[in-house]
Amino acid sequence: MLTPTDFFDQIEAALQSKRPFVLFSKPGQPSIKSYIQLDSESYTINDFSESGFVFAPFDHHKDRYYIPTNKSSFIEIETADFKISTPTNTSNTTNDSIHHIELVSKAIEEIKSSDLEKVVVSRAFQFTLKASNPIEIFKNLYQKYPMAFTYCWFHPETGFWFGASPERLLKLEGKSVSTMSLAGTQYYDASKEIIWDDKNRKEHAFVTDYLLDVLKDYLDGIKSVGSSTLRAGELLHLQTSITGRLKPSKEALKDLIHALHPTPAVCGTPKAMALDFINTNELYDREYYTGFFGELNISDSLTFRNSKKNIENRAYHTNRKFTDLAVNLRCMKLINSTAILYSGGGITKDSDPNQECIEIHNKIQTVKSIL
Repeated sequence: MLTPTDFFDQIEAALQSKRPFVLFSKPGQPSIKSYIQLDSESYTINDFSESGFVFAPFDHHKDRYYIPTNKSSFIEIETADFKISTPTNTSNTTNDSIHHIELVSKAIEEIKSSDLEKVVVSRAFQFTLKASNPIEIFKNLYQKYPMAFTYCWFHPETGFWFGASPERLLKLEGKSVSTMSLAGTQYYDASKEIIWDDKNRKEHAFVTDYLLDVLKDYLDGIKSVGSSTLRAGELLHLQTSITGRLKPSKEALKDLIHALHPTPAVCGTPKAMALDFINTNELYDREYYTGFFGELNISDSLTFRNSKKNIENRAYHTNRKFTDLAVNLRCMKLINSTAILYSGGGITKDSDPNQECIEIHNKIQTVKSIL
């Protein structure tokens, strides 16, 4: 079993040699894992039959990079306690709230005058950091958000990205599929009763109804449970869990991912109209924000490699493959000492531009609070 020192020494070695790697921890699992690529080549996803850790952009026409399992080392440490670094002072270099209010107002007008029902509009915030050690940033994310899918991704083609996502795109184990509808947001206040207004409930319903309709073509035995309230850091979201069994098809996983991404939770509905509005009006490239990331076609034997407890229980091991993908929300790109944080919100005809602006500022605190 690796010690935390040995584990992070290997990450540091990959950093120095500029080889692709990913550090990550899944919700509620007290361990940190890593895929470290053994060479410096760039590998891209073709048909989702590949095996490895994938990092995909919002725009599905652009390259989806991955770290192949057969060209990387997999290391893992169980429960690790780190002292959270004191956040450094940051200076905000972009704070154009007026532009975002205008964008939300334009979206509302478009919804009221067309067949567009919901559109997710976003913006990027830039901060200058006094300290920008990638490993320390990840440690802080891991410690502060144990119920999120936290990660630090590095690739020469994409640079550094970090995140603490509350939203699963899909999980596939054998033929069993689970996904979620996650939409609607409010700030967590322990002193107040949680009440969801009509705007947030309608926004959530758009996503849920879309997923249930689309998944009929790909899943059998679809079931949904919800909606319930999910806490993610200092924010609350409405969540509906959806499960089913993947229908037999040569490219079933590829077709399912293409159908799901991007969901109305990060794009809107109808999808084509929402994408057109985003591409015309956001005026910046989302890159990997609202894309997806995670493990693709991984043999579950890989998770037994470094765990004594699991080795002892190998009799229960099925040697099946699994896929576990999350939506890239609450994320950040790091370029030297500049941190670019991303945030957005779902707009419906009932949205209030000023409240939407407050919401996206609240959302960036997930990552900004650990810098």
